[in-house]
Amino acid sequence: MSHELYRRMITPQDWAAVGGILGTLVLLGAAFYYLVYSAQRTEIETLISQNEQALADLADARRKAETIDQLREEMAKIQELVSEFEQRLPSTREIATLVTQFERMANSVGLRVNVTPLPPESDPRKQTIPYRIRAYGTFHQLASFINRLERFERYLKVSDLSIQEETEGESEAEFKLSTYLFLQESGGDAPDADAQAAAS
Repeated sequence: MSHELYRRMITPQDWAAVGGILGTLVLLGAAFYYLVYSAQRTEIETLISQNEQALADLADARRKAETIDQLREEMAKIQELVSEFEQRLPSTREIATLVTQFERMANSVGLRVNVTPLPPESDPRKQTIPYRIRAYGTFHQLASFINRLERFERYLKVSDLSIQEETEGESEAEFKLSTYLFLQESGGDAPDADAQAAAS
């Protein structure tokens, strides 16, 4: 009798209602997944990607920080060398007096010397001021003169050196002697008239 009571209480309409409720729950679950969970998952993936990039940038910054002191020391050494080199280069005003200074150095060791200015050679960064030197004296005098040139307070380069055999106590040396001027990159003044006159 109770079985018949239960059969009378649950009707097809009840089952339809239950089915409708279940369908609604499924739709709500699908909507939640696509509208809420999926959006949050995309946001989480974006945050993870940004976090990984931030960690990579942080690691790179730490590597740079570890070497920054070393780079600064190297830069300071380079600047010191450049400054020292620039100080050893003659000014344009000094170019005109170099020939006289070369002759004085030769006379101080007892050499006879002939100094011939050569045409200057230029590139975008510097101008080379060359001279052809012929010196006459003993081998010891020639060696002493060349040593003084290389130890001169301004930078001088000796090249194309040729020394003949000593005859009757005298030998002849011929070589090219060069110094340099830095040129302004743009809008700078050209070497002045003194330098042009010395090189002509």
